Amino acid sequence: MNAESSAKTVRTTLFGIAVNASLAAIKILTGVIGHSYALIADGIESVNDIVASVIVLFSLKVAAKPADEDHPYGHGKAEQLGALFSALSLLAAGGTIAFQSTQNLLGRDTPPEWYTLPILALVIVVKETMSRYTLRKSRETSSTALRGDAWHHRSDAITSAAAFIGITIALIGGHAYAKADDVAALVGCSVIGYNGLALLRTALHETMDGAPPPDLRERVRQEAAAVANVCYIEKLRMKKSGLGYFMDIHVQVDPKMTVEDGHFVSAQVKRRLLDSGNNIHDVVVHLEPYTGGMQ
Repeated sequence: MNAESSAKTVRTTLFGIAVNASLAAIKILTGVIGHSYALIADGIESVNDIVASVIVLFSLKVAAKPADEDHPYGHGKAEQLGALFSALSLLAAGGTIAFQSTQNLLGRDTPPEWYTLPILALVIVVKETMSRYTLRKSRETSSTALRGDAWHHRSDAITSAAAFIGITIALIGGHAYAKADDVAALVGCSVIGYNGLALLRTALHETMDGAPPPDLRERVRQEAAAVANVCYIEKLRMKKSGLGYFMDIHVQVDPKMTVEDGHFVSAQVKRRLLDSGNNIHDVVVHLEPYTGGMQ
């Protein structure tokens, strides 16, 4: 894992933990005093975000460790495991809030207090800002775990927006509409569930060594094909580990080429791919004889 990218993901995660801890305390306290279960549910989701962020932080620390005798490919898979946990915790939080909101719908008749609204407005702004910041960092570092953290922030912003609407309806409608607050919490849960499933799918794909996006594979193929004396790219396989990729590539060259010259071509292919800016950590180049017409 690139040291700069690793440090960037750790800083972003620590910042997110600090923000979530502050907001969770504010939301739960205000929700209890102001009779808003949607706000309490939002606070619980923030507590879950803290737990998920701590796991993500731990996974990033482990993933940054260099290869050793027991882990010759490094510890990068810890990042994918962190993303997997983040997705599962997101789904668990959504399920918990949905259950409690449903229970609350059966006996609620007290509308929330008005002062819960400015708290929610603050939360929406802060969490959406955090989500965009973390998503940008996840793209810069290619971190799936960090992208999961970003979606935790965005889910919080969305559930807060749903709660804001529900509480507004409850305040305007009075006791007859007191349950709008809990309905809003259920709407927010559906958003959490959708995002959790999307993240889970990505995390499972990478954990199972799924192929990277086609456009990335094509860029890598073109980089290798541009090396002098490369006749054809026969096969290319890539898997993500941590913030980058390990790959095998089969390169066809002139069958009359000497072993020394073939080794030189192989080294050139490897160096070009490592320097290509595509987050490639290691390359194994296989040389094959080319029998067709030269490119």
